[in-house]
Amino acid sequence: MKILSPTFFPRVVIVSVALAGLLGLSAGQVMAQAGHAGHHRGHAPAAASAGAADAAATGMSEGTVRRVNAGAGTLTIAHGPLANLDMPPMTMTFRVSGEASLEGLSNGDKIRFAADKDGDEFIVTAIEKQGN
Repeated sequence: MKILSPTFFPRVVIVSVALAGLLGLSAGQVMAQAGHAGHHRGHAPAAASAGAADAAATGMSEGTVRRVNAGAGTLTIAHGPLANLDMPPMTMTFRVSGEASLEGLSNGDKIRFAADKDGDEFIVTAIEKQGN
């Protein structure tokens, strides 16, 4: 078995950044993508459930509130798959927009929500608190 030298991994990053430059991507974009991909390590594939199928059919996704930041107008959600955004289950922070409101939400609440993307930002456009 060949053991890779400790200098191998920095070389991979340098090559990745160089290739990104050729493709017109910034080093930050490449590193962000690399970090985001690493975030998914260890996630098991989402099991299909009646709740997830129902949520996908209505355009709503299921999740659990992890943090409410009223001052910033953001909500951190541990969510199931977001079919409209082609996103697997994970925990992430969304800006609350439109008709959605943080009022009455607290950590641990089960919710159904509609998510979208506004430029480079992920937003929640509708929230329904579920019976806990």
